[in-house]
Amino acid sequence: MKLGKNLLLASAMMMAHGANAAVEVSFAPDVETVIVNGNKTLNLLEKTEDLTLNNGLNQIVVRVSKLVEGQGQLEKYRSEPIVITLTANDKQFKVVPGARVVSSIDVRNFDANPTVKLIASNGDVINAKMGVLPKNNSGDSATLFGRDYLKDLAYYNQSQGYAFAGEKPLVELKKKPKQLVKIESPAATAVEPVAIVQPTKIVAAEQELKNIYSQLTPQQRKAFLGWAVTQ
Repeated sequence: MKLGKNLLLASAMMMAHGANAAVEVSFAPDVETVIVNGNKTLNLLEKTEDLTLNNGLNQIVVRVSKLVEGQGQLEKYRSEPIVITLTANDKQFKVVPGARVVSSIDVRNFDANPTVKLIASNGDVINAKMGVLPKNNSGDSATLFGRDYLKDLAYYNQSQGYAFAGEKPLVELKKKPKQLVKIESPAATAVEPVAIVQPTKIVAAEQELKNIYSQLTPQQRKAFLGWAVTQ
C-alpha cells in the first residue's frame, strides 16, 4: 500500500518499558486513553496509567471523561475520542483538556471543538497533529458492546496516509475508471427509389389486347368485359 505521506506507525511502539523508550506521557485525572499505538486500552474499571513510549512516531487516542455540573446534580460526561499523532524524542509531557469542562455550557463548547494540550515539563505546549476520531461511513464499526474504536482508527489512518506495520488496508484503492464514450449512430443513407420495370412481354401483350378490343363490336366488347370481370 502506497501511503500519501510515506509515514508508518510502527507497531513496535507499544506501551513497553524498554531501554529505547524515551517519551514519558502522563495524563490529567479527567483524560483517559482509548487506544495507544493501535492497542485498545480503554477500561472503565481502571484509571489511565502513565505511558513510556519509544522515540519517534506515536499515536494516542484519548477522551475527556469526568463529572460535570448538570441540572442540580453531577452528570458523567465523555467527549468524542481525540487522535494525537506526533513525533517526539526524549520528551516528557502531560495530556490535559484543551478547555475548561465544568458545567453544561462548557460541555456544549467543548463538544463543538474537542481538543487537548500536550504540556511539556518546562511548561511549553508540544505541537502534534490532532483530530476527532470520526465514525466511518461503511457501517461496520458497531459491535455488540458499542463502537469499534480500532476499526474507526484504521479508517482514519488510511484517510490520513498512515498505517501500522503489517496492517492491510481496509479499503483498496479503486482502479482507474474506464473512459465511457458515446457511440454516434451512422448517418442515415438516402434510400434511392426502386424503379419498377414491366417485362417486355407483358407490355406487348397489353398492347395486343388493346388492338383486339378496339376491333370488337359493342356486343362483343360487352361479352368480353363480362368475361374479364369473372377472371
